[in-house]
Formats: sequence, C-alpha cells, structure tokens
Amino acid sequence: MCRITCKLKKSDFNILLFLAIFIFLQEGFYLYVGLTTPGGKLAISFLGRYLNFPYWLTIFVTNSSKFVLEICGYGVQQADPSNIGITGSRGVTIAWGCLGIGAMSLWLAFIVAHRYLLLSIKLKWMLTGLALIFMINIIRITMIALSNHYNWHYIRAFNAHNSFNMLTYLAIVIMMAVFVKKYKKSSSDLLNT
Repeated sequence: MCRITCKLKKSDFNILLFLAIFIFLQEGFYLYVGLTTPGGKLAISFLGRYLNFPYWLTIFVTNSSKFVLEICGYGVQQADPSNIGITGSRGVTIAWGCLGIGAMSLWLAFIVAHRYLLLSIKLKWMLTGLALIFMINIIRITMIALSNHYNWHYIRAFNAHNSFNMLTYLAIVIMMAVFVKKYKKSSSDLLNT
C-alpha cells in the first residue's frame, strides 16, 4: 500500500481574519461615532468630551487643508471646526463619511491579516498607508475649497466622494502589490540563506 503525504503550504493571507478586522474597524467606527455624538440614543458624554477621536480626525483633515491653503497664500475661514473654505467663498464641511474610514479599515485589515511576522515592518506599512490616505483626503478637501473659490465647474461636476474612493483604493491596491512583492522577496531571501 502506497501512502501519499501532502504537505499543505500555509497561506500568506488569512481571509477570515481580514474580513473580521475590516468589519470590526469600519462598523466599530460608526458605532463609536454614535457613542460620541451629543444627543444620540447611545451617546456617552465622557467619550464625546474626552475620547472623541472621530472629531479629532476631522479636525486633523480640516487643519491640514487650512495649512496647505495658507501656505499657498489664501485666507481661510471656518464656520466650525469641521468646515473649511477660502475667505469669501463657499466652504467644505467634512462629515464622518468623508474621513476615509472604509479605506483605512481595508488597509489595516490587509496588513494585520497578512502572514508577515515582523511587527515593526507591519507597523511601518500601516502608518505609511494611513499617511497616504490622509494626504489624498487633504488634497481632495483643498481642491474642493479651491474649486468653490474659483468656481471651477469641471471639478465641482466630479463626485468628490467617489473620486476620493477610486483614487484611494487604487493607491491601496498598488501598496498591497508592493507589500506582497517585498514579502515574497524577503521570504525567498531567507530561504536562500
């Protein structure tokens, strides 16, 4: 009797872990928004006052866009901390859905669910991806403010949310491909030594 043994190669990516983390991060964010929004049914005033990171992310995006516009010589006005516009023109208000949480959740879930064992490498990739997503968002908000100021109808005709999503997900796919390529190279280098 002939016995055939088959060694199964462990996958480099855990799809179930990926889906669990992605859903947890994305849906958890919106649950947390509900917990921090004053007047909501689930609102917890302590979280809204002291641990309101969705608000902090919004402020980060508006202040960064404000900084870019001011460096370029524009006067900036803010009706409230989640709004930004060039003085004398219509502003842009950033809602929770404008922060790119879906893209950030996807990126973080992908990195965590990958088999790559070096935590320091994973952390660098996570931070790089998050920084890129924020940069794209800041550029988007800045461009909307400029288009409102100069009445650029062709930019206003774009759906800013869909355009941001397409550009961000394209950047994520490229980063994923580079990440996997570097992982495979480092794995083959380890095998060859």
